[in-house]
Amino acid sequence: MTVFCLQLSANVFGQKISLNERDVSLWEVLKKIEKQSGVTFFYNKRDIQQDLVTIVLREEPLNRVLALLFKNLPYGYDIQGQVVVVNQKEQFPSKEAPSANRNAVNAANVRSLQRAISGTVRDSLGAPLSGVSVLIKGTSLGTHTNADGQYRITAPDGQSVIIFSMIGYVPREQTIGEKTIVDAVLTTYMDDLDEVVVVGYGTQKKSDVISSVVSVNTADVNRVPSNDLGEMLRGKAAGVYVTVNDAAPGSSSNILIRGSRSLTAGNAPIVIADGVPVGGINDVNPNDIASIEILKDAAAQAIYGARASNGVILITTKRAKEDRTIVDFNTFYGGQTVKRNFDVYSAEEFAQLKREAYRADNNNQYLPDEAIFTDIEREILATGEFIDWEKELLRIASTQNHNLSVSTGTAKTRIYSGFNYSKRQGVIPGTDFQRGTIRINVDQTITDWLKLGANTSWQLSKNNNPGTGETLLRTVTTSPLGKIYNDDGTYRIYPSGVQESVNPLLDLAEVSNTRNDRNDIMNIFADFTPFQGLHYRVNASRRSWNRKTSHYATAESLQGFRRGGLGNGAMQFEDEVEWQLENILNYNTNFDKHNLAGTLVHSISQRSYSNFRNNASNIPNDLLGIWGLPSAESNIPAVGANKRGLVSFVGRVQYDYDGKYYLTASARADGSTVFGANNKWAYFPAVALGWNIHREAFMAESVVNNLKLRASYGSVGNEAINPYRSLSTAVQRDYLFNNVKRIGYVPGDFLPNPNLRWETSTTLNTALDFGFWNNRLTGTFEFYNTRTTDLLAELSLQADIGYSRMLRNIGEVENQGFELNVNGLVMDKKDWQVNLGFSLSRNRNKIISLYGDLDEYGNEVDDIANQWFIGHSKDVYYQFRPAGIWQQGEDIVNSHMPTAQPGDVKLLDYNGDGRLTDADRVIVPRDPKWFGSFNLAVNYKSIDFAADFITVQGVMRNNAFLYDYASGGSLRGVFNGVKVDYWTPENPEGNWPRPLESNDRPYIWTLGLQDASYVRLHTLTLGYTLSSRLASKLKIGSLRVYSTAHNLATWTKYKSYSPEKNPNEYPEAISIVGGIQVGF
Repeated sequence: MTVFCLQLSANVFGQKISLNERDVSLWEVLKKIEKQSGVTFFYNKRDIQQDLVTIVLREEPLNRVLALLFKNLPYGYDIQGQVVVVNQKEQFPSKEAPSANRNAVNAANVRSLQRAISGTVRDSLGAPLSGVSVLIKGTSLGTHTNADGQYRITAPDGQSVIIFSMIGYVPREQTIGEKTIVDAVLTTYMDDLDEVVVVGYGTQKKSDVISSVVSVNTADVNRVPSNDLGEMLRGKAAGVYVTVNDAAPGSSSNILIRGSRSLTAGNAPIVIADGVPVGGINDVNPNDIASIEILKDAAAQAIYGARASNGVILITTKRAKEDRTIVDFNTFYGGQTVKRNFDVYSAEEFAQLKREAYRADNNNQYLPDEAIFTDIEREILATGEFIDWEKELLRIASTQNHNLSVSTGTAKTRIYSGFNYSKRQGVIPGTDFQRGTIRINVDQTITDWLKLGANTSWQLSKNNNPGTGETLLRTVTTSPLGKIYNDDGTYRIYPSGVQESVNPLLDLAEVSNTRNDRNDIMNIFADFTPFQGLHYRVNASRRSWNRKTSHYATAESLQGFRRGGLGNGAMQFEDEVEWQLENILNYNTNFDKHNLAGTLVHSISQRSYSNFRNNASNIPNDLLGIWGLPSAESNIPAVGANKRGLVSFVGRVQYDYDGKYYLTASARADGSTVFGANNKWAYFPAVALGWNIHREAFMAESVVNNLKLRASYGSVGNEAINPYRSLSTAVQRDYLFNNVKRIGYVPGDFLPNPNLRWETSTTLNTALDFGFWNNRLTGTFEFYNTRTTDLLAELSLQADIGYSRMLRNIGEVENQGFELNVNGLVMDKKDWQVNLGFSLSRNRNKIISLYGDLDEYGNEVDDIANQWFIGHSKDVYYQFRPAGIWQQGEDIVNSHMPTAQPGDVKLLDYNGDGRLTDADRVIVPRDPKWFGSFNLAVNYKSIDFAADFITVQGVMRNNAFLYDYASGGSLRGVFNGVKVDYWTPENPEGNWPRPLESNDRPYIWTLGLQDASYVRLHTLTLGYTLSSRLASKLKIGSLRVYSTAHNLATWTKYKSYSPEKNPNEYPEAISIVGGIQVGF
């Protein structure tokens, strides 16, 4: 192998080179040498872009060309086969050109060796780095780290410093001293401009990107111990707002990129993995992900047209590398719990509250307990055997994740395999989720101009959830005065004897709800490169998704009790298949200082969905469970299916001059089957401009390393609606004829709209990227304005026309905001590295117009029924606002609430007219005023520490723990609840209304609107990486142990288990896990 490498080096560097360059940049000269010789230069463009050189020579060997070129420059070079690494000259003190007998020179130095030095080089997260250049300072002795980040080198007399360097990382010097093992940690240049990012149908250097594309650090993402990739992305990208719809095991997060645009059509971004649209963000195992890019503006999204109206999340999975075999194993195990930030009434306090409620309904006179409490309640009050429902209903749940990846490759064939199994229990018994994933990515080189490949993944999951929507609410609201079990050991349906208060444990034991999913994705592709600069790829993909859901409630369940003591159940089968065929042609060329690239794409896709459901009731025997459905007295089957298709043509041109001035223009034509016959096609153009100011001559001596101004303008479309809203549809309605059941059909609920057309979002985006002091401080500031027109809105119709609803295009919505992202390398010392970063995002949503109807004053009319108001966010609360509690002695009769009583909620007379009307309702937006994140990463020798905080500010939420629950809430004395300071004649300072046993609780719901702002410690990680010496003794490449806490602490005034969740929804859990990562 050594002889081969020496011969290769001699052949390459013996090639003849001709140059005639005067006062041109060193970067341009190196590019021309690459074209003539076939060698590849590695360098940091920011270091060499300002150096002008003059070199004129003809038919000279490459080694002489390099010697002449670098003779008077402050750089040296290191030859590694067909690669030349350019770095500061102090790292290459020998100015002589390397030659085929370089090893002979090194051999002479060997005679003065004193000891061998070895060690391991890792990145800031503890992962080993291969290919790192390791040099003894002041000599020409050098080597590189292997696949496990390990190296071995010898140090001559008097040499005490090792220099570690790698493209994209900050060079590092380590003192040898008396040590024989010297490990190093390299940190990346903050937002390194030579980093390659994935954009639509291609890649670009970050320095060349002029649209809004943010790269997410996958190492940061994988610190979050979750099955939900959306939750793992929270706080990782400015402008990306992640909330948890339902945190039950197996659920997915809700992701909005730069706000919500559509009124009733979809607002979720599309997720594309390796060029294939997937069903959801959790269809990809996070451990298989190599990179994540988020496309936020129209210039970046337009290439995806109809698929990109709400943003694009691009995922690239891992691939094997040539001549390397890598095995990685990562596993963690831990526990989860939930925690509330409020007090509930103790049993004694609850009993007193119930007495107060009956007192208020009895002319302020207390009643005897016999008239207030049931027999069971009085018994429990006497014995003191109160129920702690939280203790009975919640548990510490386990979570585990195991991942194994194997990648191996030769010059012709490369295979990556990933295997993952995860299981998460819910904090509510009976809830759990488990998932298994297999991924195999194959790359096969056939010839120099033809490559084939395949990306395949298989995913199976099982989710148990016995319908626990209100279980958490009942942990708080169920009376502590009761009995869980009957005397025979069965669950008591009404623990306290009050029929409104149901035993929350009953359905957990007597109801089963199981969901089994299978998701298979296959993508095969062929790459043709007939000549340099031209690249053609054909992609063919198929995604298949199947779900089986089974639900069964026994005769002992609440459902069974209410249906006469018989069981009932349902079974549903769903299937979705999507295929896509793409032809992608890329061409790039350059001449002088001009760089030009073009892309043409033709895409065709189709998605079909079908389902079958059978609802069964009055099942006579529970022994067979769900398989007893055929024996039910009543079986009601239902079927459904739909299909949609999309055809697209795309063109894009990218141009830059001298890496300073950039222009990108694209156009896309989309044809969708979901719209009316005359509106199926729409066209979406986009243009972007960029200026790398830091590359101008007047910035040469500046501390600024990156200063780029960019702007873009473009449109994208939305087609996320039911595929048949433009057509007449029929639904099955059975009828009797001659006492025989017949199958019939009637028109569907939706009035067909043949004029349906595309919803279009047009965005103006401006941004400034900056980097200072060798990019130790970097960041981006962006401002955007998006106008969405022809909104797809589902509207209610008058019943007398025969249809209840209609989908039509209306009005316009605006989203406007800014984003700021800043990262800094605060410390980079011998043993210490400290990184800080924060992001801040603000989005304002506003309805510009709706139907165009005007009132008598010429103002456009609002849609009060849907709570859509011109000039306000599309998502609002529209309700009265409280102004305190009515007190004895106030002139209530002559007020705007003349029927109120002392102790009732006092409402704000908003317009001051002395009357309570709808004009006194206040519009309160549900959107946050701003959200952001803060992150800290610290490395000390082999120890790594990271903390990520997220915050959401200025968001309002109606809290069901506080307002009217079951017509009166806890202040009726039927349900327990959040402990509040309620009003009584003896406590007039109470800020909550008087308890009242009757259902007449006027306006108590207005008190439930709370500020749900919060700050949360999202992740906290501590890790330790084993030294290379110990790892070698264990015969492994690397080993890291770590512990991570998730959602460890939340600071909020919102009274709940989570400021993001309503009480009838599953809250985010606090989890703490411990794990180990091993590399071979």
